[in-house]
Amino acid sequence: MHITHCPNCQTAFKVREEHTSAANGWVRCGKCQNVFEAHLYFALNTDTNNAASFTDEGKSIEGVRPGLFSGNATMQKQLHLGAGWFWPSISVLLALAILWQAVLWNRHWLVAEEPALRSTVEALCLPTACKIEWPQEPNSVLIENSIFSENPEGGFNLQIRFKNIQHHPVATPWLEVTLTDMQDQVVVRRVFSVEDLDLQDHIAALRDQRVQFSFAVNATLRERIAGYRALIFYP
Repeated sequence: MHITHCPNCQTAFKVREEHTSAANGWVRCGKCQNVFEAHLYFALNTDTNNAASFTDEGKSIEGVRPGLFSGNATMQKQLHLGAGWFWPSISVLLALAILWQAVLWNRHWLVAEEPALRSTVEALCLPTACKIEWPQEPNSVLIENSIFSENPEGGFNLQIRFKNIQHHPVATPWLEVTLTDMQDQVVVRRVFSVEDLDLQDHIAALRDQRVQFSFAVNATLRERIAGYRALIFYP
């Protein structure tokens, strides 16, 4: 037998093990009707002579009626059962969120590799209104060859062939042309967009695109031009 104290009114009560076990450790104070867990307020002194008893309909009893808190015990079990599913559910949601972010981050490459995934990726893009474009991969597009010549009419001609070395389509890059003098100093620099070059917005897998165009240069500057440099990039 133990002595417990009501935390509300400090009244001491005698409690038997069989009663606390039946109510999962919960008791009701016979004086103020406060409900508490008996074992949290056990007295160090085990003398039960001065301890009061719980009352039930005028009869003196020790402990608590079996089954008094059976409803509370059932509710606690249900809460514990629900808590058991909480963290696994959170973990699954976090994993799905990380997967969703990974898909959005690599959406251009995924659709380029597997065009059949476009509708699925577009659906995943709806919450963020993201767009699917051709992947921009600077290291995947090379200038295979180029020919630079002076136009008899006073301008210059440039022919360039871009090569996509990837096994999926990539975005067509922009072109920067720099005309230099005998000391390799810049005389003229121009940037040409995909629209300026009249090219498609992408280069198919393992295919190339050829571009040829002419441009005029001021007569004073034209006399200084001795060479050129071509650079492809994504804006």
